[in-house]
Amino acid sequence: MNNFKDNTHVFTNQPPSRRKGAAEPVLFHADANDPDMLYFSRFQAFDPYLAFSVNGKRIAVTHAMEYGRMVKESAFDEILLLPDVKAGAASRFKLPEGKDPDSAQMVLHLAKEFKIPNFRVGSRFPISLARKLRLAGMTLDIADGDGLFPERQIKTAAEVAALRKGNRASAAGFAIVAKTLAESKIRGGKLVHGGSVLTSERLRDLISHAALDQGAVALHTIAAPGDQAVDNHCAGHGPIRAGELIVVDIFPRRVDDGYWGDMTRTFLKGKASDAQRRLVRTVKRAHKLAIDMIRPGVVGGKVHDAVQSFFDKEGYETVRDSKDLKGFFHALGHGVGLEIHEAPIIRSKSPWKFRAGMTVTIEPGLYYRGLGGCRIEDVVHVTPGGSEMISRAPYKWEIP
Repeated sequence: MNNFKDNTHVFTNQPPSRRKGAAEPVLFHADANDPDMLYFSRFQAFDPYLAFSVNGKRIAVTHAMEYGRMVKESAFDEILLLPDVKAGAASRFKLPEGKDPDSAQMVLHLAKEFKIPNFRVGSRFPISLARKLRLAGMTLDIADGDGLFPERQIKTAAEVAALRKGNRASAAGFAIVAKTLAESKIRGGKLVHGGSVLTSERLRDLISHAALDQGAVALHTIAAPGDQAVDNHCAGHGPIRAGELIVVDIFPRRVDDGYWGDMTRTFLKGKASDAQRRLVRTVKRAHKLAIDMIRPGVVGGKVHDAVQSFFDKEGYETVRDSKDLKGFFHALGHGVGLEIHEAPIIRSKSPWKFRAGMTVTIEPGLYYRGLGGCRIEDVVHVTPGGSEMISRAPYKWEIP
């Protein structure tokens, strides 16, 4: 686990409220599964706890068992012991001896102590706590649109380095997929590996082990053969057959810091048909077209639309908003960082513009029942002069 206290200046430089001036104080009751809380605290907490900002300082409330670890590992400027806060709230609200205050009473007590009239909270803030605070007269401003910390879209050098490591875990997964397919034999149209029929489930297990060796956890990996890939979030199930396209989407989360990798490759064991080769070739050309367009100032929606126009010109029909989807029916990509899907989303008519420091996926795909699916995905870091790839894995897809 990383010591974020020593690296706070690398990851966030200063609390958001310092960087933005007189920002509204923020309030959390969350653990590290809330990406905004992890961004704010740089602390891997396993249970929800109170944290807030005031006058540019980040402050946490914790019990004694976590105090020492929080001092060493977190980005907090001040850490309050939970028993002290409870005692203060119990006194303020004149609670009977032996009765503990609830979370709302502790927040109200802290607001008085630190002279905070209202807080800004994220969309994940517990609704029961929000209700109690509002009934007590506190104003809560719920962040929407760009979220609680829109500055999360712009990554520091250390964050980009963490994302590179996440994508190395993805690449390790693709290496084991290629190795397994190369070692597999074709028997009765099915792939056999190590004496057993190779299944999507087995392929996911192998990918998980490879990612874990790189310090990341790969859950919900997609290894979808044939028409299963047309339902493009289908994880895949059952035997893998020769001559069918296999969409493999690996998005592992790093254990140390919570940053993700996100890459997709398409494979086939055996000999591909002309239609399959043309499909893969077209998606790869669209992938390059999109990456070549990315630079600061370019409108996100225009990149998506350029890919759609390219597919249209190549004769690949798209049907959206239907029970029978086909073609290029999903967004071209999305931001990735402490969340696997975060802003910005690259979709048609998106008005936002790329900015230096953004990290986004580029993942064009085409899907047709009877032919299968193909998706190719990499992570791109927008630089002042253009962009750079921060994911690396071979594109060799046809495995004899």
